[in-house]
Parts: sequence; C-alpha cells; structure tokens
Amino acid sequence: MHLFCLHHAGGTTASFAKWRFTNVAVTKLGYRGRDFASIPHAAAVLSESVKASPSPRLALYGHSMGAALAYEIALRVQGSGRLQHVFLAAARPPVPARGNGTGTRAIAFAAARSTALSERARDVLLEDLALLESYPGSEPAGQLAVPTTLFHGTDDDIVPALESAQWAGWCAEPPRSVDIPGGHLFHRTSPKVMEVVQTTLTPSTQSVPASTGSLPAGGSRR
Repeated sequence: MHLFCLHHAGGTTASFAKWRFTNVAVTKLGYRGRDFASIPHAAAVLSESVKASPSPRLALYGHSMGAALAYEIALRVQGSGRLQHVFLAAARPPVPARGNGTGTRAIAFAAARSTALSERARDVLLEDLALLESYPGSEPAGQLAVPTTLFHGTDDDIVPALESAQWAGWCAEPPRSVDIPGGHLFHRTSPKVMEVVQTTLTPSTQSVPASTGSLPAGGSRR
C-alpha cells in the first residue's frame, strides 16, 4: 500500500512529519499555489507522481486545500483500479460556486492580519488560497468511485461539520465520517487520525514506523 498525502494551504510536507505506518509507504506531495494555473492543472501534475508508484494499491489523504487536490487526483487515477481509498479532511466539497464563496476569503483576511505568521508565510498562504479560490468545482454526481473517509475536527472553526458531510454528493457510495478531536489542523498532532488511516488501509496491523518520503511538486523523492 502506498499513501500519498497533500498538505493544507500555506503548509508544507512537514505537517505529516509524524505519519508512519505498518506496511504502508508514505509519500508527502508538496505544492505551491504560484506554480500552477489552476487546481486541475496542479492535480494533473501531481497525479503523475501517484501513477508512477510501483505499488498495486494506492491511497490519498488530502487536508483542507489538499483535499481538493486529492479529489481531483483521485478522478485521474481511479480508472486504473489501483486506488483503494481516499481520505478527505477538514474540507468543503467542490461546489461550483466555490470561487464566489467566502470561506477562503475569510481565511485569507485572517492570515493577512495575523501577527503569528511571518511575511513570507503569509505570502505563501495567500498564493495557495488564490489558487483554491479560482477552483470552479463541479456539480455533485457521485464522481468519486472509490471508498472514502471524511475527517472533521471537533473544534474546527473554519469548516463546519455540516459542510464537510456534503462531500457525500460527490461520492458514488456513502462515505464514512469520523470526528477527530482538535481544530482545523488536527492532522499535525492527533493520534486518532493516524490510527483510523492505519486500520483502514491495513485492518490487521497496529501503527509502527514504516517507510516515508516527500515529493515536491513534479520533483523527486527527498
């Protein structure tokens, strides 16, 4: 099993630093919003790294903005029959009106005013969110044809649980929903999300260190 992880807007592959599993290779896909013309463009580039995996069994985990990318990558990979599961975390579904919504703009406004971020960190976040804001989305039609798990932080003040649950419209089969203690970036600290990923991908095992890797967009393992 080979799991590919996509980080949140403004984040890096380091947000998955603790992600290690039994019998699951982990590759963290890096991206920067300024490097792509659109979300579909980014997904097309990143999906090539996923397709290049020698593993016959693949999985995707996308967090926040990374979930939009994971969804688009899944659409490009699922026809191979190798994609076994998709995890969509802390994210709204790709409703067509997303580009006119207020969710990413609210985050951007808060980021621009935040004194907790350096100027460079704010710039990176805003570049990523600008790409996400331009995402046209799609009408819900059960496009995702593989088993899907939705993760939602119980204290997430950015993505309401009801909006996360709406991903069901884009899934061919009802997705499983799992509440995770924590806020929007629960994947950085919560052991529960890793436990759910482990037992989903390898039901008979317990979490212990396994192979890991990182890939910048269109780059090589590092």
